[in-house]
Parts: sequence; structure tokens; C-alpha cells
Amino acid sequence: MQSSEARRQEDTNSGLKPRVISALVMTPIAVAAVWFGSPYFEFLVLLFSVGMMWEWTRMCVPGHVNSISIVAGVALAVAMLLLTTGEYPFVLLSVFVSAATAALRPGKDRFLAAFGIVYISCAALAAQWLRSMHGDGLLLIMWLFFLVWATDTGAYAFGKAIGGPKLAPRFSPKKTWAGLIGGMLCAMVIGGLITYFSSNQIPVSIVLASAVLAIVAQVGDLGESALKRHFKVKDSSHLIPGHGGLLDRADGMLSVFPVAFVIVYFIGLSLR
Repeated sequence: MQSSEARRQEDTNSGLKPRVISALVMTPIAVAAVWFGSPYFEFLVLLFSVGMMWEWTRMCVPGHVNSISIVAGVALAVAMLLLTTGEYPFVLLSVFVSAATAALRPGKDRFLAAFGIVYISCAALAAQWLRSMHGDGLLLIMWLFFLVWATDTGAYAFGKAIGGPKLAPRFSPKKTWAGLIGGMLCAMVIGGLITYFSSNQIPVSIVLASAVLAIVAQVGDLGESALKRHFKVKDSSHLIPGHGGLLDRADGMLSVFPVAFVIVYFIGLSLR
């Protein structure tokens, strides 16, 4: 008879293969879209955002998920197009219309669905501006990508190695304060390295901004965990074999992009 330990190992091995295959397929596509920029980057952002809005509304208002997702997807595409032409009031109007579509549907979580549409749309528009409408767009997006990945990796490694008090056990029982600090340290290293190789200097402002954005990434992660816990689901969907849903993979990015936009646009942070 097979032992429980052997069964767990078999389940792990069987789940590892689709995870690796998915990563091998998605990573080159994402890197190429980021590298070549417009219009490939906008198309990828739009595709991912529509998928995430579908996952979000699927949890909140399952009976109306398809109609809301279609309206939200079209509205985001229009908003992204208007952003490139500088029609900023109409960008906001387009996002408002898509959110209102969800808020006006019946269901106790319809306002949560509307919030999700605004949240994801703002992240998509911020990502578009940072990559395609800023002089150092490629460098900015690579900084944010590596920052979030470093935060996740550092949080996992430090949390597993050190343990200690839990960060938010109600929403994510595995996250620890040690993991948060470790994620911040790794993000600060990434910020320092990127500015050093791009300008031969390490501005304190970039290091501090990286630490702040690491916290923001962890907040986004916790927020998505709270959302799934509220609806009693393990994954936001099964769109990515072995990984769960798009929200499960991009939760940190969703929170980081809008905050990074505010820091870069209003404060004038520069990597050079």
C-alpha cells in the first residue's frame, strides 16, 4: 500500500510538470512584449486584465460574469486607446461605465465586483503609461517586474528559514513578518542593482521606493488572499495549468503598478 508521504510526493511531481511547462510558455512571451513595447505590451496587458476581471467577477457575481467581463474588457480597450491620445477625462469615464455595469447588477457582492474592475483597470492603465509613455519605460517596467519577483522570492525564503510571528494569519497563515522584511531587503537590492548598471550610481530614493513597493506588493498579495478566503476558493481560476489563475500570479503587480505610477508621475522618481 502506498504511504501518505509517497502520495504527497507523487502529487507534487505531477503538479510540477504543468507548472514548468506553463512558465516556459509564458515567460518568453511576457519578456518579448515588455522588450518590444507598443503595441505588443498593451495587447498583453489588455489580455491579462480581461482574464483577471473575468476571474474577479466570476467570484463576485457568477451569474453575470460573461456579460460584465465583455463590457469591462471593451471599456478597458477603449480607455487604453484614449490614454495614448491624451483624452484623460474620457479614460476615467470609460472605467466608470464598466464599473457601473457590475454595480448595477443584482447580488450582494456587486460592489466588490465593481471595485475589482476599477482596481484592475487602473493597474493596466498605469502599466501602459509607465512602459509606453515614459522615456525610460523599458527600464521602469523591468525594475517593477524584478522587484515583485524578488519580493515574492525573498518573502518565501526568509519566512521559511526564520519563521516567527505571522504577518496576517486571518488572510494568509503562511506569511510572516520575517518574510516581509526579507522581501523588502531583496527588493532594495534589485533597485540598487538596476540603478547601478543603468547610471553607475545607487540613489537612496530608488532603494527606499523599492522597499515601499515591496510592502505594496505584499499588501496586494494579502488582498487577493482575503478575496479568495471570502469566497472560499483556493485559486482564482484554473486558466494557467499548475499555477491557478491570472490573479494568483499577478496580485503583487496589480497593487504595485498604480503606486509606482504615482511615485514616478507626481514625485518625479527616475532610475537614471
